[in-house]
Amino acid sequence: MTATANAAKTIAISLPVDLADAVERMAERDGQTLDDFVAKALRDARKGDFDRQLANIHEGWHLRMMRLGLFSEEDIFRYLES
Repeated sequence: MTATANAAKTIAISLPVDLADAVERMAERDGQTLDDFVAKALRDARKGDFDRQLANIHEGWHLRMMRLGLFSEEDIFRYLES
């Protein structure tokens, strides 16, 4: 890992008291610092966004292929050769 991969930037956020309390309890329950817990939650959320975007792209291509009558690899190769 590079030095920048481990670099941290401090930011301040405000949360409703009930949410802040819940996050602190979850971090403690998992044996993590609050910083580590929140960072992991945000990384998971970012990965979820990526996974949703990828699924949307896949669905779009799937629909296009169906409209073109491309249901197998052989169909795709025939289409590309035409």
